[in-house]
Amino acid sequence: MKNTLSTTIVLTLLSTPFAFADSYKRIKKAADFNAIVVDKNLAFGPNTAIIRSNGKTDGKLKKQGKYYGAWAWQNGYYCRNLVVTKNETGTNCQLVEFDGKQLRFTTDKGKGRVTNLTFK
Repeated sequence: MKNTLSTTIVLTLLSTPFAFADSYKRIKKAADFNAIVVDKNLAFGPNTAIIRSNGKTDGKLKKQGKYYGAWAWQNGYYCRNLVVTKNETGTNCQLVEFDGKQLRFTTDKGKGRVTNLTFK
């Protein structure tokens, strides 16, 4: 009886869509990225960022201080090159997702580090 009940519960959980499923949707178009993200004050932990409509970006990192750089929307990705503590980071293209309240940026075209951002 116990095994049947356990099996039933496991099968039910595996076949039922999870209520906490990921609600982030990928931003694919430049126009959507511009409307949602550009020229907004963003925060990720104690850090800040502004991705500006003139192709520039800047902000402040808790440990490294102020940074700046340039960005462009390329083939469905946010591509940016930053200068942090006088060192250029090199261009990195990031997958951007939005859940209606928060943003999620994933480096290396969605294969790298994830950063969650909120609007300040």
